[in-house]
Amino acid sequence: MPTILPMAIITIAASALLWGAFLYAYSGRTWRFVRLMVWGLPLSAVVNLFVKSPVGQGVGALAGIDPGLGLDTPVWFLVFLFLLAPLFEELIKVAPALVPSVRRHATTPDDALWAGMALGLGFGIGEAAYLGWQIALSGAYEQYAWYMFTGFFGERLVVVLLHGFMTALLMWFAARGRPVIGYLAAVGTHALLNSGAMLFQLGLVAEGVAGLSLLVVLVVAVIVFERVRPRYRQDQARDDVVYYSADD
Repeated sequence: MPTILPMAIITIAASALLWGAFLYAYSGRTWRFVRLMVWGLPLSAVVNLFVKSPVGQGVGALAGIDPGLGLDTPVWFLVFLFLLAPLFEELIKVAPALVPSVRRHATTPDDALWAGMALGLGFGIGEAAYLGWQIALSGAYEQYAWYMFTGFFGERLVVVLLHGFMTALLMWFAARGRPVIGYLAAVGTHALLNSGAMLFQLGLVAEGVAGLSLLVVLVVAVIVFERVRPRYRQDQARDDVVYYSADD
């Protein structure tokens, strides 16, 4: 058995339990949004296998660019590859909202925030599974014991939450009639999140510097989330919850 699999399973389970509980508690102690997480689970594998990979390889073949050139790769192609994830992943994460049974959970900005959070969290958990599978298939880290993949655990745990935040932001803006602004905000946040990893892979920054982008996005996400999230009065019965937003 590939040695990363136990840690991947632990990461997936911990992310589902922690962020599922977070969503349940913050959305007013209701399961209706938590159930939406299931819709996001397969989307990372779908977008990677059937969109990002074919598009990246196709454009590279048309341009005659050999993969793996590193800094010798034309700048425009590096930028193109860098933007594939933000542009396509932020679109596919909200695709389930086209389904009527999902869309009815996002009819108001407050509900759209939680529905988007659920879809993004599901995507992030599915992405952890997909990446664990890809690492296992590569066989590149078989010399390490499973408990040495703590970096995978920590990074994925945070990234799952950030995927939820980005999709929540997009759907919150969309419910307010500004879907383009929401999409650009999600794409920009996603690009900033990925910037450190790309620079590290190109050998332009140290690993510690690369992790700074993750920290910056996490801090900004927490601040923005606290500003826009709806709140309910704890002294109200669940069936008579009174919501109010920061804009009221």
